[in-house]
Order: sequence, then structure tokens, then C-alpha cells
Amino acid sequence: YIHVVIETITRPNGLVIEKRAVPFGVIGIIFEARPNVTIDAGVLCLKTANATILRGGKEAFHTNQIIVSIMRNTLETLGITPDAIQLVEVLDREMVGVLLQQREYIDVVIPRGGAALIPRVVNDRSIPVI
Repeated sequence: YIHVVIETITRPNGLVIEKRAVPFGVIGIIFEARPNVTIDAGVLCLKTANATILRGGKEAFHTNQIIVSIMRNTLETLGITPDAIQLVEVLDREMVGVLLQQREYIDVVIPRGGAALIPRVVNDRSIPVI
């Protein structure tokens, strides 16, 4: 439910305040070698009208490529731009740092992973993190 008014409050001075469900824009998702995250995160972003840039672990890279390819082909079949979902195809760990500095292109980052990944994302980013 996008652009739906969740709650409306009218202040004593007549000011109307609305809480709405709106997309973030482009969500960067950084995760480890779990192909299920590729499909789960990609679909959730698309369902909420957000584009996504996925960066998974190198151990599942080829599986992630196939999953993203299927998702992109499906979007195209439905008349939706396949560019709404992207997979970072550079496996170098330094690419995570580069990705975290792309404030101009990414609106929010969501890390999903172990004890080392989340603090790194929180400390190395110029983008808001969820």
C-alpha cells in the first residue's frame, strides 16, 4: 500500500498532519552468501515501489546473477523497467566501501549479515542505514 494515508491528525490551530506510506527511492542491500535474501529483498523493494541495488557475498554470486536475471526478465515481461533491480557484479570487498559512499544514487542502505558486516556498514557509510 503505497501513498496511502495511514493516519491524519488535525492540530488545534487547523494544521492537518498526515502520516503516509511512501517509497524511499533506491535501497542498497548488502548481504552475505544467502541467495534467498536476493529474492526476498528484491521482491520486497519492488512491492514497496523502491528500486534496489543488491550486493551479495561472492560465494553465491552466480546463483544471485541467475535470480536477478529471472527477476529482471519478469519485470520486462510485465512492462516494468528491469533497471529497478540491479546486482553489483564486482566481488572485491572494497566495492562495499564504494557503494556506501554513493549518496547521490542510493537513498538508504540495509545491511543483512553477521557481526562484522553491520558495524562496517554503519561506520563507513555516507548514506542513512536501517
